[in-house]
Amino acid sequence: MKSFLKKSSIFLLLLLVLNVLMFFLIKLFYIKDYEDVDLKFSSFLLADSHGTPIGDFSEEYDVHNFSGQSDSYLDMERKLKYLIRNTDVDTIYISVDDHTLSPTRENQNNLDRSAYYTTKEDYSNYFDYINDKYLKYYLIFLNDRYSLVIKNFIQEELFAFSKWGGSSSKIPWEKLTVEEQKEKSKARFENYFEKPDPSVKMSAALQNIISICEDNNIKLFGVRFPVSKVYYGILGEESYHADSLFFKNGLVVLDFDNLLLEQDSLFRDMDHLDKEGGGVFADILFDTIDSIP
Repeated sequence: MKSFLKKSSIFLLLLLVLNVLMFFLIKLFYIKDYEDVDLKFSSFLLADSHGTPIGDFSEEYDVHNFSGQSDSYLDMERKLKYLIRNTDVDTIYISVDDHTLSPTRENQNNLDRSAYYTTKEDYSNYFDYINDKYLKYYLIFLNDRYSLVIKNFIQEELFAFSKWGGSSSKIPWEKLTVEEQKEKSKARFENYFEKPDPSVKMSAALQNIISICEDNNIKLFGVRFPVSKVYYGILGEESYHADSLFFKNGLVVLDFDNLLLEQDSLFRDMDHLDKEGGGVFADILFDTIDSIP
């Protein structure tokens, strides 16, 4: 019995040490930037990866960019509640692109990370709160997303250089042929628009965001981000119509999806601007907002 307890203790200790080491890796490459927010501002941009290229350019217009790669409306709702609890919020700008109500967002989101911004009041029971905010956050083996992060780290960081091929470089979007652009754009389209109807969960979360802003006298603007010419053509009229919820509630939507169709050099892929494009778009977006009566 003593031998069993000793071996079990050693195993648990090794498991704990491994968990701590892996958590530091996760913290460094996956969590760190996501938890950065500047509460000195009263205006915030909430978006998924389409908003991240704007970077800090928005701060020239006194707007903090609170966007996050793969953020869904569930994540944005959590962030909004966090902001209201911790600072005076005057204005929210939020993405209402064609894909943002996609059912894929039920699986492609940041719920494991946005739990950082939650409190007990955001959950229907205490167990879910403890599980999301603490157990899944700190215990690597309870979070499936962490295993993917570690796998990607090994593939993309540790093996970025090889003795056979050297470093790999991504071909700029404007350097791809039209056929290559179409192929990549079609893959993106099929990922977002696999199902005909919008996600009920995402629709409810967006409606909650609208209601929360109304209840707290927060000005709310919808933003449709620019996409490339080829992707715009493939999209056509396909959309889950997140902007329609804004129109129904009498809210303003700033539509820029076809703004930069002839400027592929400002895109890093079919529907994301690069850093230069983010700076250009930030000026256009916030200058437009300043001109609204």
